Amino acid sequence: MRVVIDSSVVVAALATPNPESASRVVLAAVAAGVVELVIADEPEAEYRRAVEYPQVRRYAAKVDRQGFVDAIVATAERVEAISAAGAVPTDPGDDKVLAAAFAGRADFVLTLDRHLLDIAGLPGVLVMRPGDFLRELRTRGST
Repeated sequence: MRVVIDSSVVVAALATPNPESASRVVLAAVAAGVVELVIADEPEAEYRRAVEYPQVRRYAAKVDRQGFVDAIVATAERVEAISAAGAVPTDPGDDKVLAAAFAGRADFVLTLDRHLLDIAGLPGVLVMRPGDFLRELRTRGST
């Protein structure tokens, strides 16, 4: 399964003390090769900005935040994003996530962002929370 991961999931994985959080488990699945991560330049740049937000630095002060992003990106297949202008009318800044998903032929976009979660009926890609994705992964693995 091919996924695009929104920066909200990266931030959640970094900031939570819970090693069993859905966001952390998803990133562990990517690192283990169970799930294929697709990345484009703009979502990566957003990861790098988001991990430096003051509230993230407060919760992850002792973590090499850019190294954390480096480790995620190192496992990903890089794609050249295509235009997805207007795909997220309530937050055009989120268009870059769907652009990467479309370019990389991702099956899923994983996010905690309500603007992305409210998108329905995208051709060929499902947008969902990390916990819902893990349930889907377990279901597909057991069939």
